[in-house]
Amino acid sequence: MKSKRIPSPCLVVRENPHPGHGTVLVLGTPRGGTSVVAGICHMLGVPMGLEIDRSNMEDLRFRALLNSEHRADLAPAYYQELRQLGSIVGAKDPVAIDHLRAVYPAIPQPIWVVASRDVYASVQREVVEGHEFSEILRHTIRRKYDVLDFVLGVDEPLIVVTYERLMHDPVGAVRSLARFLIGDISERVVQQTAQLVRPHADMPHDVDFVAARERYDEEQSLGSSSAVA
Repeated sequence: MKSKRIPSPCLVVRENPHPGHGTVLVLGTPRGGTSVVAGICHMLGVPMGLEIDRSNMEDLRFRALLNSEHRADLAPAYYQELRQLGSIVGAKDPVAIDHLRAVYPAIPQPIWVVASRDVYASVQREVVEGHEFSEILRHTIRRKYDVLDFVLGVDEPLIVVTYERLMHDPVGAVRSLARFLIGDISERVVQQTAQLVRPHADMPHDVDFVAARERYDEEQSLGSSSAVA
């Protein structure tokens, strides 16, 4: 009997030739899985912003940049400051696609991570929050097509993460993302990160990716100090 092949949670559309270096942009739609995907990136060692809102892993500075009428002029300084955090950094905003083309030329070594979720599941979450169904459905579908048009029109590294399969196979998704973004990474980090992937988690009360990464870094530092001693 032929074994059934189950698709991976992640699809690499364009390979990343420089793992560990670049600027990761997590794209998607509101309530579409961008928060957990950005959290995974952060836990894997990709600082996801200068001023992270732990409830949704959005960089408040990135959001302010996108909302500014002078976004194109302000973008180079923002990305220059962001790159001070490390050789690979990132940012996320679920409506970034609305203004992404204006700031795109300033992004150093872009790496695209697209979070994709069933449209109606995303819209249902928005309706629960009080939004009108038909209006939010149109906005969500428009943004999904805008994201698709954009990432297929550029040539930088691109990976797509399916939210539903991520929830079903968090270890596989985290491992694929780690390989794509970082390259070699310890299995311990993969497992610890996968344990933070929980459906319907109330961030940061149920899951706090920033605090988890801080604890990991402290443990690594203590381990290094003990080894030296």
